[in-house]
Amino acid sequence: MSSGITTKTKPTIKLISISYNRLSRNDIDSIVPIEQQNSHNPWSKNQLIESILNPTNLCYSISIKNQIIGFLMAMPALDTADILNISINKAFQGKGYGNKLLHYLIKELKDRMISQLILEVRVSNQAAIAFYLKHGFEEISLRKNYYMNNSKHPNQKEDGIIMRLKF
Repeated sequence: MSSGITTKTKPTIKLISISYNRLSRNDIDSIVPIEQQNSHNPWSKNQLIESILNPTNLCYSISIKNQIIGFLMAMPALDTADILNISINKAFQGKGYGNKLLHYLIKELKDRMISQLILEVRVSNQAAIAFYLKHGFEEISLRKNYYMNNSKHPNQKEDGIIMRLKF
């Protein structure tokens, strides 16, 4: 006669060490490849450096085990901030790191008494639009022919959607 003994075990949970840091010029070689892999019209190295060095901008990285996997750049002005750029390494996309980085920025903005976040996104960037809508952003306006380089039709300009999140 055999007796069946069932043992329930808890699943193993791996804790991942995530950190948020202000970007510095020293981080440029880590963020340029992330920017290049995620944009048809990536910012240049100089544009990224200028944004990081602008003392009014809020520029943060998200890192795992001291490796930068994404970054965000925002420009506050009075009670509003504009997201200038947000990008997550393709190998880490779809795992919630963009959400975490956005929530980190929102916490920082609330601490500064900023009550809304605005951004422009290409009409063709459906993944980004869905991401922002999921986080409560609303489409508030359309900028006709805003982007000089159209990712699908190089000889045409592309419209930009202005989105806003109030908090």
